[in-house]
Amino acid sequence: MNIDDIAAPEPLATVSGHINTTPQGPQGTVRGVNSTEPEIIRHTEPATSANSTDQGADVLADSPGSLHLLWSRAAGGEPHYFGASSALSFTKVFSATLRAVGVHGPGLTMSGTSLVSPDLRSRVEPYSLPDQESMSLLTAAYFEQVHPQFPFLHHPTYMQWEAEVMDARRRGIAPDPAHLFFVFAIGAVGALTVPRADTKLPEGLYSSAERLFEHVINLNSLKSIQAILCCAMYSIRSPVGVSTWILSGLALRQCVEMGLHRRNLWSRTDSNPLKTQMRRRIFWCCYNLDRAMAITLGRPVGINDVDVDVEYPLDIDDDCLTEHGINGTPRTSVDVPATTVSSAIHTIRIRQIWGRMQALLYPQIGVGATPMMSVMLEESFRSELKKWLEEAPNQLNTNERHNNTFGSEEWFELMYQHSILILHRHKLVAIRSSVGETEEAAAVYIECGLAAERICQLYKKLYTDHRLNDTWGALHVLFLGGITFLYCLWMSPKARATFRLDRISSTCSSCMMLFAVMAERWKAAEPYRECFDVLSSSTQAMMVDSLTTMGPPSPSMPLLLTSPQGQLPDFLSSIAEIGMCSSVEALLSGMIE
Repeated sequence: MNIDDIAAPEPLATVSGHINTTPQGPQGTVRGVNSTEPEIIRHTEPATSANSTDQGADVLADSPGSLHLLWSRAAGGEPHYFGASSALSFTKVFSATLRAVGVHGPGLTMSGTSLVSPDLRSRVEPYSLPDQESMSLLTAAYFEQVHPQFPFLHHPTYMQWEAEVMDARRRGIAPDPAHLFFVFAIGAVGALTVPRADTKLPEGLYSSAERLFEHVINLNSLKSIQAILCCAMYSIRSPVGVSTWILSGLALRQCVEMGLHRRNLWSRTDSNPLKTQMRRRIFWCCYNLDRAMAITLGRPVGINDVDVDVEYPLDIDDDCLTEHGINGTPRTSVDVPATTVSSAIHTIRIRQIWGRMQALLYPQIGVGATPMMSVMLEESFRSELKKWLEEAPNQLNTNERHNNTFGSEEWFELMYQHSILILHRHKLVAIRSSVGETEEAAAVYIECGLAAERICQLYKKLYTDHRLNDTWGALHVLFLGGITFLYCLWMSPKARATFRLDRISSTCSSCMMLFAVMAERWKAAEPYRECFDVLSSSTQAMMVDSLTTMGPPSPSMPLLLTSPQGQLPDFLSSIAEIGMCSSVEALLSGMIE
């Protein structure tokens, strides 16, 4: 059976029966009444049983609402980070946020976009669970495509949850609502990882998960953050969903509330190796997502590196992590074969490099580095980036078999080339006002032009090999690469001499093809396609003119003055609403007046 053969399950609206939302026992399990397929719960309260000692210890260890017990070891909770606000307030705020922006898209936008009809989501009915075979395919797709990049779930633990949910369905009883949420959410994200003509399956499963979301948030535990991250994984790949920017911020704040960002020498969770490692994994996944969103959208990071001292999670496969101990030896050398989390940990390292570049080279407020200091810092960062690329984990066989882009050689090179653009992003604009072209300026334009060209080539290769993951992050990086390539051609005579006309045409055609593919799936990607089309056409016309005796020796900026405007201002406005990184904004402001 192939994942594309999965039939859409029955909408939940057609399933009869109801469930009792009264907590039952220590786990607060909800039982179904006269139902073979329990309906999704709408609201439940967290368990408060006085006999739930073990559960109370686990919840207290993660709950920001238990700070009054910080000094009471007898209560069973591990120390929490001071300064936490009411967990109840967070739940109310988050639930309101989910309802307010849940109908908007696309995934990266901060405030939603009018390109997606607000009532689009309401037309997709919640789906019931797929059959066991179909669910297994969706789960496998998730753990092959998504989990290696964001390993915030423990694979064996999730498989146990899924088995319990499917068994409960066979027996005609209601499963644990938190576990049911994760099964629906993982199924929805798994369905998004494979291109499908029918979008109802992932949206229907996600709609079912949304109805359980408030219950999981009310747990005020690690599961609450995992649930937020599940929603983020969906939004990254879906044309509609809650803003990933909002989700990453909320998840990171909850990490801080629970003290996941700090090394805790006296934590009781140290006696549970699995929980210790999952706390670290969850925090660093939130950190990774926050850094990616901040750089992509040109916004402040959610937490500074100086405030983080928790260790990286162990570089070891999920199967080796248990509550009673760690089986096997963690990977500590680049010469050792990669694990399922090696690429994720390596990605965190480059996110930290990005953070240092932003803090040291381009402070938003105050005095930046002196010119001489900037040159030294740039050389240091360039060496650090090269070392990072050289130490990238080898491609996993499972990734090759399932055509997973993440962790591949191309993916790490994409990250490296993107980092080169981030390294020079402010200098590209700063040297624009210089009289004439210095050797230093020419070197920057050529280096950025080559990096941008390579980004376009790598994305085309991934598409040709059927390994292009359609995500909003890919759209933004491709747009940054394409615009940077055009900008360097306009600004630098030596850059124009470096790239032949056929080479320029090939790069622009590759970008246009990829934007067209993305726009077919996501209507909100159309402004990127149209904007690049106008700018690339003008650039190629300029290059042709420069080769004739009639062409000007040095083209003038902004290029929009000599190009047909059309609907370009509207396209730019749409892109700005979705979210535009400062690099793209600065480049476009120089090209368009």
